[in-house]
Amino acid sequence: MYKFKRYISFAMIFLLSLSVLMAGCGTSSTDSKDASTAGDNATKTSEASPTPTAPAAEPPAKVKMFFGTAGIQFPSDVDVSNNPFLNIIEKAANVDLEMIQPPYADFQTQFNLMMASGELPDIVHCWFKSDIDKYGSEGAFINWNDYLPKSKQLSQFYSKDMLDQMKTTDGAVYALNVLSAMDPNGTYARIDLINEVNGGVMPKTPDDWYQIMKKVKEKYPDSIPMSTQGGIMMADYFFKAFGVGVDGNGIKLQVLADAPDKYIWGFQAPKARDAIEFHRKLYAEGLLDKTFVTNKGTEYANAVETKNTMIFWGGAAAIISRQDRYGSIGNTTAVVGFVNNPIASGVNPKDCYQPMSPIGWHCVSIAGKSKNIDAAVRVIEAFTLPEVKEGIAWGREGIEYVKNADGKKILDNEASALANYRVAYCFYNSYWYPDNLDVKAAQTYPKLAGAQAAAFRKAYTEGVAIRNKESESVPSFTAASFVPTNAELAPKAAEARAASLNIIFKAIIGEITMEEYDKQVSEFIEKYKYITDNYTKALQKVITERK
Repeated sequence: MYKFKRYISFAMIFLLSLSVLMAGCGTSSTDSKDASTAGDNATKTSEASPTPTAPAAEPPAKVKMFFGTAGIQFPSDVDVSNNPFLNIIEKAANVDLEMIQPPYADFQTQFNLMMASGELPDIVHCWFKSDIDKYGSEGAFINWNDYLPKSKQLSQFYSKDMLDQMKTTDGAVYALNVLSAMDPNGTYARIDLINEVNGGVMPKTPDDWYQIMKKVKEKYPDSIPMSTQGGIMMADYFFKAFGVGVDGNGIKLQVLADAPDKYIWGFQAPKARDAIEFHRKLYAEGLLDKTFVTNKGTEYANAVETKNTMIFWGGAAAIISRQDRYGSIGNTTAVVGFVNNPIASGVNPKDCYQPMSPIGWHCVSIAGKSKNIDAAVRVIEAFTLPEVKEGIAWGREGIEYVKNADGKKILDNEASALANYRVAYCFYNSYWYPDNLDVKAAQTYPKLAGAQAAAFRKAYTEGVAIRNKESESVPSFTAASFVPTNAELAPKAAEARAASLNIIFKAIIGEITMEEYDKQVSEFIEKYKYITDNYTKALQKVITERK
């Protein structure tokens, strides 16, 4: 079967798929007064000039695309292969796209079935880079190294470092990562609650947060200051505060800023045990949701919307979505914004922040047996064209927006909301590029009370500056960025991560003592030491080669 390969480069590449689900929609420039405040504080991505695609005289090429919506809902009456926003892409690329679009909950299963069948569409869009690398090494997908240099449009965006980060151990690039919106995740919170119980003094350490959470719990006894949507997914903030890499799949292989030549399991970070004890304390005192391990979306939403959950993890788009939801349910006091990522004493801040990665976590591939490779490349090019990005973000003039006398776009919130499915087509720029963020902000502000809108504008503006300063202090690339996974070890690494979740959960909820935790972690590290040893050897090779 296919050999398994993937990159372990950035810790964030998993989590953001979930933040898209939580975010829903985005914002950008100066087309409305409200939108400009948010958009001006979002990091702008570069806009490349459009380049000629197929000759206009040629009939549209028929292209099939396996497409992931990342949970963005399409109305039942929308034809996924024939709608106004897909047509923008088709026109730019001179193609007729047939979209194979599985439901989000079934996406991985349908992807696996498709790959097992060997019958691939021309283009595959997903967020399973490791799987694409595995199948690509067996000939399922083209090597982008052979095609990217021929595309003047795409080659503008990808540096050598970016491509090197995507390479597999055979030097090929089978999965072309999408472009980043430069909207890294950070810690954001209920600013109104911090102001209410702590006099506006912002927390900086885990203990600061503990004290504030206790105050919230004391004032609102039925509150749940911290909750998650199942396990530790999107709960990076306090683990990162102690320098520990985790995500919803478990403990991570990581390289610490102070030990850049060695891989460790997150359990081996100097303050990993402290991180577990901190969560254990939150759980025991009812500050962490008692059902956090098993929560589904409904349970999590209930905690956030009715139980004063006050700390979150995500990007600027997630913040706007969270604020939008408060406005939609009639909460006129809740205000969210980025805050400093908490940092425990003795932890290097560079282990706590998410970097400004130039590439996103989704990826696109083209089938090696495709008869329409050139047309497929044109489709990928089209997603990067400024007029396509703007046209999808804002929608249709006279329907989703109108222009005022000064030529500014004024969003029709109701019409725009009805066509919100168009956000799915923004994936190639990681959804929340400036135009899209502006639209999201423009949709949100009218739902907020006057004082709430002003407070949110202030919290958003100040918070993005905080997030940007922290993220920009972390290198976008380190030597570890260029270490590909070993095809033989990847399944064992996945096994290890799954096993780590069991240890973490049992320790936090008190099912095992901390002494038993120590024992199980020791056994885990010994059992899976060969994996960290292998990656350390590969890392040191990269360091030597890149000197």
